Amino acid sequence: MDSPSSSRTVHLVDARGPDRRLADARIYRDCPPAELDVIESKWADARKRLATGDPDVRLAPLEHSHWDWRNKAQSVEAGIHMLVAVECEGEAQGVMAVLSESKHSRLSGEPIVYVDYLESAPWNLRLSTAAPRFLGVGTVLIEEAVRLSCDKGFGGRLGLHSLPQAETFYKSRCRMTELGQDILYFDLTYFEFTSRQAMDWLANVGGTI
Repeated sequence: MDSPSSSRTVHLVDARGPDRRLADARIYRDCPPAELDVIESKWADARKRLATGDPDVRLAPLEHSHWDWRNKAQSVEAGIHMLVAVECEGEAQGVMAVLSESKHSRLSGEPIVYVDYLESAPWNLRLSTAAPRFLGVGTVLIEEAVRLSCDKGFGGRLGLHSLPQAETFYKSRCRMTELGQDILYFDLTYFEFTSRQAMDWLANVGGTI
């Protein structure tokens, strides 16, 4: 990964073996927008392969299949988004775009970090493949968003809108507060972490600040 502002070691679960060992990975902040060309070219090819795979494996169409990360390059270059990526075995396993400017919490009115886009590589998604490679990508990305919020002095507070297929992850896995559908944002459900929720969740998943 070229010229990120920071990186640290994280762990993903390697789902390819029966023992499901932990695999070392790196998470990077401020990834350069040029990385999006590399990421999208690999992910687009993977989406095509999965779409034309075993017809006996019935998998749900992905709601975000129209996303093209190359379309986010301009906003990253302009400083509107900060790009965060998880890399393992020399490939990006997940990407997150966070707004550089804070928003305000709907629960408290205090500043929060807003996660605008988050995606795991197609080969890691249970919805798109019967045999995912790595598990825990979304968790380490949300953990990094909480850490970023703390670094900004927001105490871990963050918010995001979720596609329907991801709602269970944010509600059950992350235990975020569900604030209902947002008629001003494509009727997507909005979730937030309070500072207390974020810290409790981070401790539960073994994360540290």
